[in-house]
Amino acid sequence: MADLDPEYEKALRTARFLLDLGHDPEAVYANELIPANLREWVRGKLTEEQNRTFERVRVISAAESEHDWVAALDRTTWHYWPTLRRFLLGKKNWPRDTVASLDDASDSILSKLAHPATDEFDIRGLVLGYVQSGKTASFTAVIAKAADAGYKLVVVFSGIDNGLRRQTQLRLNRELTGYTGNPPNAVEQPPVGKQWHQFTTDTLDGDFNRGRANTAALQGSQPVLLVVKKNGAVLRRLQAWFEEASEEMRRGLPALFIDDEADQASVDTRGSYQQEEGFDPNDPNFEEPAVINRRIRSLLNLFPRRAYVAYTATPFANVLIPHDNYGGAVGDDLYPRDFLIDLPKPRGYFGTEEFFGRFDPASGESVPGLDVLRDVPDGEVSQLLGNNEVVPSLEEALCTFLLAGAARAQRGKPEAPCTMLVHTTQRIADQSPTRDLIEARFNELKDEWRYDRHNGLRDKLKKLWDEDFKPNTAGVDAGKVVDFEAIEEHIFPFAKAVEVLEINSERGDVLDFDLNPSLKAIAIGGNKLARGLNLEGLLVSYFARQSPQYDTLLQMARWYGYRGGYEDLTRIYTTGTLQGWFADLALVEHRLRQDIRMYEMVPGLTPRDVGVRILSHPSMQVTSALKRRHATPTQVSQSYSGELEQTFRFPLSDEDRLALLCDRNRSSVHDFLASLGGPAKTTQFGPLWEGVQSSAVIQLLRQFDYVPEASGLSPELIAAWIEQQNMDGDVTHWSVLVRGREKESPELKAATWLPAGLAPVWNIARTRIGSSNSLGVITTPGDEAFGLTDDELLEMKRKLQTGEQTDENRAARLSRASRRGLLIFYPISKLSGHDGAKLGKSRQPIYANPKSPTAKDLIGMAVSLPKVTRERPAEAYLEGTARWRPVV
Repeated sequence: MADLDPEYEKALRTARFLLDLGHDPEAVYANELIPANLREWVRGKLTEEQNRTFERVRVISAAESEHDWVAALDRTTWHYWPTLRRFLLGKKNWPRDTVASLDDASDSILSKLAHPATDEFDIRGLVLGYVQSGKTASFTAVIAKAADAGYKLVVVFSGIDNGLRRQTQLRLNRELTGYTGNPPNAVEQPPVGKQWHQFTTDTLDGDFNRGRANTAALQGSQPVLLVVKKNGAVLRRLQAWFEEASEEMRRGLPALFIDDEADQASVDTRGSYQQEEGFDPNDPNFEEPAVINRRIRSLLNLFPRRAYVAYTATPFANVLIPHDNYGGAVGDDLYPRDFLIDLPKPRGYFGTEEFFGRFDPASGESVPGLDVLRDVPDGEVSQLLGNNEVVPSLEEALCTFLLAGAARAQRGKPEAPCTMLVHTTQRIADQSPTRDLIEARFNELKDEWRYDRHNGLRDKLKKLWDEDFKPNTAGVDAGKVVDFEAIEEHIFPFAKAVEVLEINSERGDVLDFDLNPSLKAIAIGGNKLARGLNLEGLLVSYFARQSPQYDTLLQMARWYGYRGGYEDLTRIYTTGTLQGWFADLALVEHRLRQDIRMYEMVPGLTPRDVGVRILSHPSMQVTSALKRRHATPTQVSQSYSGELEQTFRFPLSDEDRLALLCDRNRSSVHDFLASLGGPAKTTQFGPLWEGVQSSAVIQLLRQFDYVPEASGLSPELIAAWIEQQNMDGDVTHWSVLVRGREKESPELKAATWLPAGLAPVWNIARTRIGSSNSLGVITTPGDEAFGLTDDELLEMKRKLQTGEQTDENRAARLSRASRRGLLIFYPISKLSGHDGAKLGKSRQPIYANPKSPTAKDLIGMAVSLPKVTRERPAEAYLEGTARWRPVV
C-alpha cells in the first residue's frame, strides 16, 4: 500500500468503512468525519479503485462444474469472512479492489475443497504465491470462509521455529479469532457460539500442549484452530491428542489443514518411492518417510473428511513429489494431486522480476528491473568476512540507510518502521564480529554527523543523495524529489533511533514489530533472517550469501514485498553473480507460471495428469538433492540450428497405440499436402513443393502425432523454435518432399495417403532394431540436397571436396540459406521385413503379423534445418513423476 499522509490515510479508511456498511456514496463523501478539503480527493481515489479490475487466479484442477457448491452457499449467515472483510477495509485500509481480489481468490481455493457435509473426502492441493506477497492473507481468508461453510477443525502448520509460529498465530488472532476486550488492532471477538476454541497461543512458548487441550471441544459447534510448528515432538503430541477422541467424533469433523511454507520440512527427504498397487511393507528396500512428512500424513489419515492445502512461493520441491507415492500406514504422499492454484501478482508488489529484471534468451524478451541494485565486489565480501573490515560497499550501504530513513521521515512517516538487512553468511560465529563492526561504524557515523559533519560526512551524504537518490526518485515520482537540505534535519533523529541487532539462535535479539511498531534497526543474521520472517519497512539490503538452490536463495530475499511510496528509496547491495542468479530465477518463475497458464486452457486436467517443469540452471540446483531424488532431468528444448530431426522411434511395442498414431498422421499429412496445391516438380522419388510458408509447416508439426517417451523428436518444440526463428527472418519458407523408392516394389506397395492427382510414390522398407522402438536412421545420403539452389549445390560440393564436411546430408544442410528449411515425408511399408530382403544383424520386421488389422503403413518425417543467423540457446528442465507435456 502506498505511503500516505496520516490525515489522508484516515479519511480514506473512514470512507471505505462507511461504504462497506452500506451507506450511500454521496452521503459518505459529504460526511463530516471526512475533512472538507479531502472529500474530492477521497472520491477520486475510491472511484479509481472501483474502476480497477483484478487478475483472476490460474487453476489446474478438475472441471469447474464439479465445484459449484461454494456458489450455492447462503452467505447471509456468514460471520468470519464478513468480519475479516470489514477489518481489511476499515482498519487496515486496504483498497477495495485488493479486497475484491482476495475475495475472488479465496472463493476459487475454497471451491476446490469438498463440501464439509460430504461423507468422506481427501483433497490435496497447492497454492502458489510470491515471496512475501500476501499468502498469509490468502489462507486467513480461506480459513474464514471454510469456517463459515462448516469446516470445524483448522490446523495450520507454520514454520520450524517458535518465532515464525508465533508470527502466524498473531496474524490469525488479529484477523480471525479476535481478543477479549476487542483491542483496536484486531477484529472483534465473535459472539458467543461462534468463538474459536484455541489450544495454541501467541506467546513464544504457545505451541500445542496436551495439558491445556480438551477433546470435548472437537464435538461442539464452535470451530477449533491450532497453529503448530513443524516439529516432530509437537506433531506427535497433537496426533496423540486427536487419537484420544473417538473415531466417531473424528468422522464427524470436517478438517482443513493449511501447510504454510510447505516446501520446508514437509517434503519427504528419506522415504522410498512405492505405489499403492503392489505395496509391500516388508520389502527390504522400503524405508519410512522422514519424521515431519510422516507425522503430517498420519495426522491427515485420522480424519475421513480432510483437505490439505499447501502454501508456498517456492514450489519446486512440492511439484517434484512423486504423484503416486504411497507409504502404507501413512497413506498417500503430499503431492498436490487435486489442484494447483497460482495466485495473481498483487498490485504494488515488488518481486524478483521487478528488482532484478528478466531476460529470456530464447525469445529475446527483456523486462528491465528497478534501478536499485548496487554492486558488491567479490573481493570485498572476502575482506569483510576474513578481515572484519568496513569495506567501501558496506560503508555506502550504511550511508544509504541513513538517507533513506531520513527521507521517509521527511515524507511524513517518522513513525514508520525502517530496517536494513545484512546477510553475508550462515555461520553464526561470523555474524557476531560483523554485528560489532557495523554497530561501531554506525555509531561513529551518528556521532560524526552530530558533532563533526562539516569535515566531510555532510558532503559525502549530499553527493550520494544528489547523484543517486534524486535521479532515481525522478524516474519513479518526480513530485517527491527534494534537495538534500529538506531531509538534513531528519538524519540525526533517525540515526539515534536505529538499533543494531544480531538475529540468530544464539543471541537473544528479536525483531518485534508488535512491541515496537516504529522499530528502526539494522539486522545482521543468516538463516533466521531467511524464510518467513518479515522485515517491516526494509530499505537497504546487504546480501552476499550464495546459495546454489533456487528455493533457498529466493526465500532469503527478504526485500520482496510491498514498497508503495518508497520503492525509490530501496537499495539492494549484492554481488554480480547473485544479481545474475536472481535475474535467472525471474525467468524460472515466469516459465513455471507459463506452464500453469497453458494447462489451465484444457478443462479437467489435474496435477495428477500433468506436471509443471522447472527450468534448469548451469550453476544452481532446483532444490536439495534429497528433495529432487525422484525427479528426472529433461532436455525439452535445444537449438535446432543446422540440425536434422527425424522420427526414428515409434511405439512399436504398443500396436494399438501405433495404429492410432498412424491413422492420425495419415490424415494430417494428406490434408497438409492437399493444401499445398500442385508440386513444383516430381522427382524420381516423389513430389517436391517449393516456397511453402512456415506457418503451414508449423501447423503440420503441431498436428503430427507422436509419443514423447518413444519418439526421436518433438514436433511441438521444433514448431516453437521455428516460430522464434521466424521473428529473425529465418526458416520462413520450406521445400517439402515425399521421398519414396525410386522403383516400384510389388511387396512393399505404394503410399495410400497422398492427395488425388499425384503420381504414385512407392513405399520404402525400414526395419526394427531388435525388440526396441527404434528403426534407426530413416533418411538416406543425399536426401537433404533436395530443394537446394544451383549455387547452394555448388557450395555443398565444395564442402565435400575440400573435406570441410564428409557427410553428404550435413554438407547439404549447411549449404542451404538460413531462410529455407526442408521437410521430408517417408512412406514406410507395414510389410518391411516381409518383402524378401535380407534382414540385417539384430533387425526385425516392424510387425510380426503385417496382415493384422492394427498393422498400418508408417509415415516417417525428417526436418532439415539450416544454420540460422541467430542461435537460440538450449534449455533443460527438471520434472517430477507427473510429467510435463504440451496440451494446446
